[in-house]
Amino acid sequence: MSGSASRRKGNRAEVEVVRVLREAGYKARTSRDARGGSQGGADIVSNFPASIEVKNQARLDLAGWWKQAEEQAGDGLAVVIHKRVGKSQAEDWWVTTDVKTLLRLLVVTRGLPPGITWRVMWDEDDDDR
Repeated sequence: MSGSASRRKGNRAEVEVVRVLREAGYKARTSRDARGGSQGGADIVSNFPASIEVKNQARLDLAGWWKQAEEQAGDGLAVVIHKRVGKSQAEDWWVTTDVKTLLRLLVVTRGLPPGITWRVMWDEDDDDR
């Protein structure tokens, strides 16, 4: 696939993720829209509590994608949303993150079920988890 075709494919995936985020109540735009056509940083500019990297590639490279997502997130949280083959709607795509980020996202979004609590504010050196 040529470079421009690959970028169009990626942009379509980003637009689809923006649609889902907006439907969920988040403000979101592709970084290309936010930066007047240039690409840089996270793929999605949003008030979602994590940096979002979007991938629409047939060959999985989770380690590479995750490294890119973490670098773009800096000190923030990172997620990778990647398209599933045969699934056109982003609601059906995969999300990759680490467990630490997952737990922090649950707390940030207050998505924990009633009566469930997580000890998420720990010292990094605390082995009593």
